[in-house]
Amino acid sequence: MKRAWQLQTLYGITVQEYDLLLNKQDNQCAICGTEACMTGRVFAVDHNHDTGEVRGLLCGKCNIGLGQFSDNPALLVRAAAYLERR
Repeated sequence: MKRAWQLQTLYGITVQEYDLLLNKQDNQCAICGTEACMTGRVFAVDHNHDTGEVRGLLCGKCNIGLGQFSDNPALLVRAAAYLERR
């Protein structure tokens, strides 16, 4: 009940829509492909903070990682380039 309320209130999706999205992602994180969440909990709903649009479901590590880069693709590209050089 609480989960359904959170999904609807915070992200505008139902439990069924969450489950469909997870099924489309083959029960894996949309970024790293892990099937296990960092905390052992459900995958986080990744969304655009400006529009509210749901982008996908992420494990805790990937969700935190995106947040640390402020959802900025340019910073993520620069971080990837940095890692490639090292």
